[in-house]
Amino acid sequence: MIIRHPENNKLYVNFDKEILTLIREAKCITRIGIDIPESAKIVLLQEEKFKMYNNELQFVLREYDRIVNKIRPNTKSLLVPHLEDLEYKLRPGMVTLTWTSMNIDGYLNHVHVGLAKLEQLIININDIMENRIENNLKSLSKTVLVNLPQDAQTFTLDDFVAMQEEWIREESEKLKSKNYEVEGAVEDLIQTICSY
Repeated sequence: MIIRHPENNKLYVNFDKEILTLIREAKCITRIGIDIPESAKIVLLQEEKFKMYNNELQFVLREYDRIVNKIRPNTKSLLVPHLEDLEYKLRPGMVTLTWTSMNIDGYLNHVHVGLAKLEQLIININDIMENRIENNLKSLSKTVLVNLPQDAQTFTLDDFVAMQEEWIREESEKLKSKNYEVEGAVEDLIQTICSY
């Protein structure tokens, strides 16, 4: 039902379009009153099921690609076990299931649940990374630790040192605060990944 392309590792639905041609031809032949072989009759009776499963599998693989493409490169290594879990859920479609299997509906449901769960995890991780870690790191990178006055006034060395010490104390508090926020976000990120 599902195959992996040997060169690009992409997943595809293994559905031969010639089956649809066979079905059309079998319908035409039966309309004009010619008897068709039993195997063609069986395929003809399962036309809707084959079309539905083909469409469902195409949708599942498009969703799989869409969700995997949401993964940010800097978090991909964190999600390897979760991607392997999804691959495990897809595996029956690559190994054991055929187009005439009885449990395709259960398989599709199992895969849809896995996809939804993985997508929610990726959304949560991306949110933590973007809004709580990267934004704070950008803010930290813009912190200036030396306060040079814009006007052309003069200072004594002691006044300048006192002014800089006060400035550094204020900025240090801001840096500490942002650092704690990033630390908390990283802990939440780890907790989110581990609780999946």
